[in-house]
Parts: sequence; C-alpha cells; structure tokens
Amino acid sequence: MPLRTGVSRSRRGCLTCKIRRVKCDEEKPTCCRCRSTGRKCDGYASPSSGTPRQSSELRIVQYTSQVSEPIRMSVFPSFHQPLAGCDYRALEFFHFQTVSCFGAKAGDFLLRAAYQDATVRVAAAALGSLHRAFVRDGGGPAVAPSGLTRYALQQYSSAIHLALNRIPVTEGQSTDSILIMCVLFFCFESLHGHFRNAVQHGIAGLRILRQREERFLKEGIRLPPSIVRLMFVTIENQMLEIDWQSYLPVSIQSTLLSPSKLPPLNLEDTPTLDQLSDSFQFCYNQYLKLLYLSQNLESVELVQILQQNEAYYAQVRQHMHAWSVKFDAFLAAHVQTNQSEADRVTINHLKMWRKVMDIFVNIDGSTSEGGLDRFASDFGAILCLAEDLIDSSSRTPASRSKPSAKVQPSQQRPNTLPTILPKPGSSSLSPSPPPSSSSSLSSSSFFVVSLGLVPLLWIIATSCRHSQIRHRAIDLMSRSRRREGVWDSALFSTLARKVVTLEEEAAGFAQGAMYEPADLPVSARTSAVAGEFCEGRQGKVKFFRNGTKLYEEVIQW
Repeated sequence: MPLRTGVSRSRRGCLTCKIRRVKCDEEKPTCCRCRSTGRKCDGYASPSSGTPRQSSELRIVQYTSQVSEPIRMSVFPSFHQPLAGCDYRALEFFHFQTVSCFGAKAGDFLLRAAYQDATVRVAAAALGSLHRAFVRDGGGPAVAPSGLTRYALQQYSSAIHLALNRIPVTEGQSTDSILIMCVLFFCFESLHGHFRNAVQHGIAGLRILRQREERFLKEGIRLPPSIVRLMFVTIENQMLEIDWQSYLPVSIQSTLLSPSKLPPLNLEDTPTLDQLSDSFQFCYNQYLKLLYLSQNLESVELVQILQQNEAYYAQVRQHMHAWSVKFDAFLAAHVQTNQSEADRVTINHLKMWRKVMDIFVNIDGSTSEGGLDRFASDFGAILCLAEDLIDSSSRTPASRSKPSAKVQPSQQRPNTLPTILPKPGSSSLSPSPPPSSSSSLSSSSFFVVSLGLVPLLWIIATSCRHSQIRHRAIDLMSRSRRREGVWDSALFSTLARKVVTLEEEAAGFAQGAMYEPADLPVSARTSAVAGEFCEGRQGKVKFFRNGTKLYEEVIQW
C-alpha cells in the first residue's frame, strides 16, 4: 500500500472529526470525542500516495486484492475511509445501481452527498445493501432474512441513530443532510415493504422542508437545493395518491396539505428536456394538491385555503397549457434528432402523463358513474406506451457501469419525474388500454423512485370498464415485478383483480367474458377502494359500491 509523503501538517484525526471540523483526540481504534457525543467514529485514514488526487472524476479504487480485507473506496478526494468487504459492496451497489433509481440529476446529487457526509454514507450503505437483496431475492417477502438484509437493517439502525443525533438542528446548521436521509429512509422502508414507515419518513422530511420554505419567505434563509425539492415532490405525490391525510396529525394537516407559496419553475423560451421535466413536476404537484384538497374539506382552514387559491388554481391550469405548448415545440424541433434511450424514455413519460392530464381535465362526472367511459382509446394509447417503457427497461441497463455484484441489478430509468394521479374512487385519471402482442418481461425486480407506471396501470384496471384494456393492465402489472416507492406491482395487481372480479360478478358476466363500458351498469361498479398501510408488510383494504362498504380485508405482501 503506498505511503504518504510530503505532509506539511498533521492529518491524523478521524474522518468524523474532520468532517465536523473539530479537533480529534486521535485515540484508537475510536476517538473519545466521538464516543462522548454518541457519534459513530468512522476511523482513521490510511496513508495516501505522494501524488495528490485532484481529479473529481467518480471512480472506485481498490487497494487490496481480496474483497474480504479492508479496502479503500476513493470517489472524492476527501474520502479515504478503509472499508470492510460488506461496506464496500453495499456502497459499490449504491454507486453503480441504486442512484440510477432516482434519475440522473438526483442520482448524481445523492452520490456526492453519500461520499461527502459520513452520516448519509451509512444510510446509503443500508439502502444499497437492501436494494441488492431486493434484486437478488426477486422483491418478495423473505421468510428468513438473508445476510444482505441483516446487514442492511444493522446499517439502517445506525443511520437512524446518527440522524437523531443531528436533531434538533441548531441555528446556522443546514438541514440538507437530514432531508437527504429522509429520502433514503423512505426508499429503504419502501424496498423493505414497510410502507407505513416509509410514509412516516416522507412526512418528517416534508415538515422540515415546509419549515425551511416558511423561513425563506419570512427571514430570507437559504432554501434547500432544488433537486432536494424535486425529490420531495415525487414523495409527496405518492403520498397524495395513497390518501396520506390519514397518517397526518390533525394539527399539521392544513400546513402540509396546502399548496406551496413558492412559485413554480419558469420555463425558458426554448427549454431543455430536463427543464421541461422539472417544470412539469412542480406545476402538476400544485395542481394535484388543489384537487386533493377539494375532495377533503374537513376543516375550516382547508376551506379557507381553497377560497384563497381559486385564482391560483386557474393559474396552474394556464401553466400546464403553456408547458404543453413548449413541450410540443420541443418535440417538433427534435423530430429529426437521434435520441438517446434516456431521452426517449423521458419523452414517452411526458407524453403519457400529458394525456392523463387531458383526460382528468375533461372528465364528466365521477369515475364510477361513467365519467371515464369515453376515453377508452386514450387509455389504449397510454397502455401501449407503458408496455413499451416496461419492455425497454427490461432490455436496456441504465446503470453507471458493469454491475459488480453477481446478481444482475434491476434496470433503471434516467428520468426524474414524479408519479402522479388522484386517489382511487375520486374523479380521476384513468390509465390506458392494452397494446398488441406482449413481449417477455425481465425476471429481475425493478425499483425506481421517479415517475411510476404502476399507478397508471392501477387506474386503468380499476377505472376503465373495457374488459380487454383492464385485464391487459392487470396482466402487465403482475408480470412486471416493479416497486415504485410505495407502489408495488404484485400487490396492486392483486387488488385490481379483486375489484374487476367484484364488478364482473355483480354484472353477471361469465368468467372471461368480453364487454365494453356501456355493458357494465353503474350499479355494479366499485366506487372506491380505501386502503391503509399497517405495521410491517400488511394493510387493510375496504371496497365500496355506491357509497356502501362491500367488505373489508387484511392483506399481506
């Protein structure tokens, strides 16, 4: 191992003290300063070579021949921590595979944060290890946790402890690291299948973010990086979809459920595809939140919020129209351009969600009363795009390099859009119909924290009353093995099949019968499916018809 030469001052303190910029007592194997404050001492840097590392290029450097021995991972010049084999493999998987689940910009941001902040790095190791286990084990429940899962849970517990030591944040300290850890914890619990815990982490992060926004407006303090806000738009949209109001204390409902007072991103005259994606996220997040509030008026505060934001509601619709015009201009300007696979995927996502938006804006009546019946052809177009995206993700890896694990990681998508749709049973967006012949889907499990397809397929299956369309959506969900945050394809395909079976039996259809929306009477339609995540991997689901509860069921996954 090369020796360090030409040192002009002592650099022998532990990594944790260096990051905190405090004097280290240099006691070994762990320093007294870290132990006395309850922090995890990250150890001491081994001697480095005389050649200064000035390149900021992301890379992995292994200084020993055996992975079972302590190794060095050098991705940034300041990171020289010796790593055991399990730590190395977890961070390696996070580096090459997990960050791709967030999209290109968010992934790069999280990668840099993980290697600059020792506390975030522990959370990243936990998530990387659990993601590796998820891919290897097929995403299903593990009867006996594997070694990877046990290690991931240990790291997760350590990361929670480290995060708690940073709260409350003192005056002048940044909450950026806490927000990043909330994102990683949300993803960890989603991968683990403990969706209620994931929602709680999302709520914690959103509370901190909203407090930062309020202080920015009142005191002018710095906002978190825009990419952090984008990641929380994704998380917030997922929680709007699952009716997260039931998980919120009443005292903070009006604060978190009200639209942000920050203006949406302004688009340039000739925006890039990334700028179009970002603008879509913020504008549509506000649009969806206003729709959500209009269906959940349970306090005087919420009514007042709606009255105050009627003008803004119209403004958001104008912004969406302006966005659509610029998106069309972008497509026209790049029609002859050779698109990368990443750009093609992003464009198809935007096409799909714009069509959903058009359906949602033009709906007449509720979804259970036939309001979506006239959009069958639109559903079909959306479903074709969804199948194309799922098939392409199973064919084309989007990781940063060749996977180092023996397990082939799931394919990742490069875009950073959120998953968006209204709650089931409300006037809603309905997804799309079936494509032609189905190609074989990848057997590997797919995890992503960006614009999802499972919510679309769920809405298609439960709200579109065309037999071929809805059954194709269910089939695609059940075969795709996707977990998109708290949306799990296996779980929601099972629930969708129950909804369709209830409706077909109530209408007197024989099994496998073909029918169109006009053939399914309103009296046979399921008007709502209300679910609640419970502790662990289980939840309660209630099925309603015309406002009357049909039955309640406890499900496990």
